[in-house]
Amino acid sequence: MGKHYDRNQIFYNLFWMNRKNLGMHYGFWEKGTKGLHQAIINENEAVATALEIRQSDKILDAGCGVGGTSIWLAEQYGARVTGITLSQKQLEIAKKNAQKRKVSHLVNFEIRDFCNTNFSNESFDKIFGIESTCYAQDKEKFLRESYRLLKPGGKLTMADFYINKPLSKRGERLVSDFCQGWEIPNLPSLDEIKQQMQKIGFQNVEILDKTKEIEPSSRRMFFVMGRLVRSGLKLLEFLRLHKGRGGTKATVSQYYMFREGFATYNIISAQKIIGD
Repeated sequence: MGKHYDRNQIFYNLFWMNRKNLGMHYGFWEKGTKGLHQAIINENEAVATALEIRQSDKILDAGCGVGGTSIWLAEQYGARVTGITLSQKQLEIAKKNAQKRKVSHLVNFEIRDFCNTNFSNESFDKIFGIESTCYAQDKEKFLRESYRLLKPGGKLTMADFYINKPLSKRGERLVSDFCQGWEIPNLPSLDEIKQQMQKIGFQNVEILDKTKEIEPSSRRMFFVMGRLVRSGLKLLEFLRLHKGRGGTKATVSQYYMFREGFATYNIISAQKIIGD
């Protein structure tokens, strides 16, 4: 997974995130949202609200990208955040971003696998993943690791993609193209994730449907990245600077996948109850 982001980070830099929010996710277009920058901040705020962040919290960002949300949490709440990634390129950028924003004393970035972190038991008060946990080959393994890492009373929040089963043949093709293009091993349904969480011991599972709020970003991705970037990739391939157009195929598939109801975008939160 790290190699995927090492190869494609340039496209996120050019066509999606900006230097202020450093965000690589869809963002939430709430009423009155004026642009992608604000949408990305809206999603950060939604995740922070779901987690009930406090200044005293020790937080794990499971799949931190270039550090955008980790840095934002440190700036807004003064909380301590550890961000982990498998991408060496993202790690280097994230560390530089933390230094530029003067939050290196609160934010730490490391190369670690969020399914097997090697952190001590009960190391964190809160854990979150934004469009990252979908990359776990075994979603239950990630959930078990999160449960192990959480202190009693701690919370896990995930903002990610989930499919509506059973899928039609068209739905299967769109989801397959989406997953292959972004190198996502599989997508679960909401019911599957909820059942896994409850089996592990998580309680107070809450699910928010944010599909409507990501529609403008999905549409932007379809038109801007899916169409314009494809033309640029042809040139890069000709110059032998980049190989493959699976990612742009995924940007087209995701648009129809959400639009036709084959998938949803949700925030899922759950708690490790004290005494478990």
